[in-house]
Amino acid sequence: MSVQKQASQSQVIEERLTRLIESLCSSSSTFEHAYDTYTQQYGGQVVTVNDPVNLANTIQPVILVLGRNTPIQYSDPRKTIFGSLGSLELKPGSTYIIGRREPQDSRLVVWDPVGKESDLETYNPEAGVIPSRIHAAIVFQDENNVLFSDLGSSSGSVIVGEVGHHGAFVCVYDPGSVEFPRTKFDWICTERKD
Repeated sequence: MSVQKQASQSQVIEERLTRLIESLCSSSSTFEHAYDTYTQQYGGQVVTVNDPVNLANTIQPVILVLGRNTPIQYSDPRKTIFGSLGSLELKPGSTYIIGRREPQDSRLVVWDPVGKESDLETYNPEAGVIPSRIHAAIVFQDENNVLFSDLGSSSGSVIVGEVGHHGAFVCVYDPGSVEFPRTKFDWICTERKD
């Protein structure tokens, strides 16, 4: 993806996210509490859009791991995100925020544009890294643009999927820096010997 297109998509997400946060703070008390406590703890600028990943035209499922231990899935043919607790069908032109309630109840949730929340998956609150209260956004622009962005979470995200003829991909949103990454992984090649 070109740098110009990524910047344009990030700007679209930022604009939609600002409007959605304002709306959700007035329509959902659980979102408002999660957002307020998160920004009070980490600062008002903690929620930031990072380079979006386009989930459109992927082969199902795409695995989204939030906080390194909480997997949910995305199905592009159905335009649905889901976990073991529930699912949500995405609507064109809509933006969604994925996070967790405060106080913790061990459930990853998604808030839709009207403030309805859907439980997606459980997480282990005893794990060293859990999803952030305001963790990620999904923007369903159109059939060819379903954008995911980690919102500067303190625990990061990993996306694993496949795009038709382009092949498999893995995207790691690392909450550390280039010099000091917080996600450690080994690249192991299992080259076949004929």
